[in-house]
Amino acid sequence: MAGGDAEAVARLRARLEEIGWYHTQELAPGLVTPGMFDLRPYIDRYGLPDDLSGKRCLDVGTFEGFWAFELERRGAEVIALDVDRIQDLDWPPRLRPAEDAERGEGFRLAADVLGSSVRRVGGSIYEATPESLGGRFDLVFCGSVLIHLRDPVLALERMAALCGDRFVFADEYSRRLALLPINAAEFRGETPWSTWWRPSPRTWVSMIHCAGFEDVRVHGRFRMRFRERRSAVPHVVVHARAR
Repeated sequence: MAGGDAEAVARLRARLEEIGWYHTQELAPGLVTPGMFDLRPYIDRYGLPDDLSGKRCLDVGTFEGFWAFELERRGAEVIALDVDRIQDLDWPPRLRPAEDAERGEGFRLAADVLGSSVRRVGGSIYEATPESLGGRFDLVFCGSVLIHLRDPVLALERMAALCGDRFVFADEYSRRLALLPINAAEFRGETPWSTWWRPSPRTWVSMIHCAGFEDVRVHGRFRMRFRERRSAVPHVVVHARAR
């Protein structure tokens, strides 16, 4: 490696350490972001189409863009949606931080290093419409977002209106409620990580159907590990179709 390249990589590594990463991503050979969750071992669990060439896709709650870049690698034209400021996050009042700051630095850095054409759009899924995002999408993806929203059904309604074909959803579920033959969810509005809800898999399916999707089915379940902890978070993946 040339000396100039080595210096550029060193500067980039220093920038990576300045950002609090949620997603672990390999931006270049040997250059990996220190994220809380490493989703790379679980990509196949989500059942994404291998080839998305010519498809228009939406990544809801993109954060640093892990799934947006994955959809792009499969050939899609991708819009990545997320709020632009900390105070725009859907925090419970008692957990809302006093400070405010701009969000999206990690996404912009990753996109720049990857040479990505993904377009990040600032805004809440609550307010997203086909008109504001340039039409409907062939695939809408939402991963590990709705447990952090006060009104997940409203968010799902917005996604149903944005979805022209396929919907891929994944989120945490309650193991305690998973065996119940009824719809149920834990309310967790005052717990850390600003987690509002933890529904059972059955309840997620019912919520997605209620919001306007068809052919709603559980694609699979898995346990997602924290990057540097032994604990893991149970996740359910749900596939559905636009009505």
